[in-house]
Amino acid sequence: MTPSVRLPALVIWLALVWALLWGDFGLGNLLAGLGIALFVVLVARPTGVSATQMTSFHPVSAVVFVGYFLVELVKSSLEVAWEVITPRPRRYRAVIAVPMHVDSDGLVTLVGNAITLTPGTLTVDVRRPSPDEPPVLYVHALHFTDVDTLRRQVLRLERLAVRAFGSQEQRGELDRVVAAWPGSTS
Repeated sequence: MTPSVRLPALVIWLALVWALLWGDFGLGNLLAGLGIALFVVLVARPTGVSATQMTSFHPVSAVVFVGYFLVELVKSSLEVAWEVITPRPRRYRAVIAVPMHVDSDGLVTLVGNAITLTPGTLTVDVRRPSPDEPPVLYVHALHFTDVDTLRRQVLRLERLAVRAFGSQEQRGELDRVVAAWPGSTS
């Protein structure tokens, strides 16, 4: 997608998300969404991420990402609720370093925020070992079982995010990483 198409597509997408969040697709609400989307894209650009940054959008994969996220959100909400109503110490907690496999600030932010929005997990920090390496997320897990399980869960979330919003190169690279993971069935 070229930058001349990417910027208007982003504005339209944000306006539609606005209307969806309000549950009102009336003309007034869509115009308000367009105004806010233009403001966000042109005036209040997030640090380090511009509206014309090389990104992709794959609608079917985006629906899969959102569906997976919503299922995990419900499951973890039920686990946390159960722990609240039965306050016996049964779970282990931990902060684990989880290396990312993509170098895109937007995708790393998406994965980090999805982790934080899921009850029972929290992205505590993001650091780059060096300027030419992908970042490492530090994730606090309320329901910690083992390091590999947590890393596999984050890798799955990262893979779904890359499939939805990553480039073809990023998708291929992450597929190779997943295939090389011990015990992986892709």
